[in-house]
Amino acid sequence: MNVVLDVEKMVPAWLTLKSLAPVAHIESEADYERATAFLNELLDEVRDDAEHPLYSLVAVVGDLIEAYEVEHEPR
Repeated sequence: MNVVLDVEKMVPAWLTLKSLAPVAHIESEADYERATAFLNELLDEVRDDAEHPLYSLVAVVGDLIEAYEVEHEPR
């Protein structure tokens, strides 16, 4: 499958999203706390409504948090 990347549209959309939501690689404890707080707010809004427009954002933020936890969990 070929995906056409429209960088001219994607860059401003990405910058706007990042200004509204912590949707990026979690690199620090502060990033982790911000992402976790954001996820909790999302869950308050979305709950378990798979039809909600932000439902997939819950999964994305949850995956970012899980990746950070796995990487930083004491062994």
